[in-house]
Amino acid sequence: MVRGLYQARPEPPFVPGTEGAGVITELGSDVSGLAVGDRVLAVLGSGAFATEVAATPPFQQVHRIPDDMPWDEAAAFNLTYGTGIHGLLRRGGLGAGESALVLGAGGGCGSAAVQIAKAAGATVIAVAGGEDKCELARRLGADIVLDHQVVTPLSAAVKEATGGRGVDVVFDTVGGSDVREPLRCLAWNGRYLVIGFAAGEIPLIKANQTILKGISIVGVAYGMSAVADPVANAKDFKQLFTWYRQGLVRPAIGHRFALADAAQAMRVVFERRALGKVVIEMPV
Repeated sequence: MVRGLYQARPEPPFVPGTEGAGVITELGSDVSGLAVGDRVLAVLGSGAFATEVAATPPFQQVHRIPDDMPWDEAAAFNLTYGTGIHGLLRRGGLGAGESALVLGAGGGCGSAAVQIAKAAGATVIAVAGGEDKCELARRLGADIVLDHQVVTPLSAAVKEATGGRGVDVVFDTVGGSDVREPLRCLAWNGRYLVIGFAAGEIPLIKANQTILKGISIVGVAYGMSAVADPVANAKDFKQLFTWYRQGLVRPAIGHRFALADAAQAMRVVFERRALGKVVIEMPV
């Protein structure tokens, strides 16, 4: 287990804020499993746009990255792929031969979920808005891609794609005012994963909706789960890095900005225009 204080000096490109990548320049006296000079990625939680950050695990997770992983992909990896594997496999129990519906598949977290579900052996139905985001989901390996701006109602399209059965898991990064359509997409004993609320509204779920098909409503909190169970988190990242080396998962970086254009980068994210991940490149 990694304990103690470390400092990571990011090398460009670097995603600031709650995640990043860099070189360890200093270690606390009780640190184990890491060394000065190691290339790492981390959940930082603070220090947006900083070029040097001090962090104290387990609240800031630290993982040594593969030698062939470039800095931009490392910096764009932690939150989205950590959330994806924790949500789909640990909380959702997604297995080989099952099916997953990924909402918001053109964004950072959704694009990671598409790749993770495929790597786990599942059939993936991706939902995105607009041709650019739909094309990204296709490139990432989704078996079926639905444009929510065109396809309505969603549940009818999903039922048609699954022979009337529905999907085993819904990975919902979007939220919104009405959750009934995603719930209707589920098969018997399906699992609805509450990831986030990119649409801005938090849906209300009536308890009786869980009875109709024996579904489970499952909350996904990757950050705190990693703090509560760092051993499981380390196992998840070992699996993710194995998949990375096999070419099964790789961050889709759709936008790059200089530090001087950080406000523009944030607008791309807040206005839901991001294709995959947004990277801000720090000065050398």
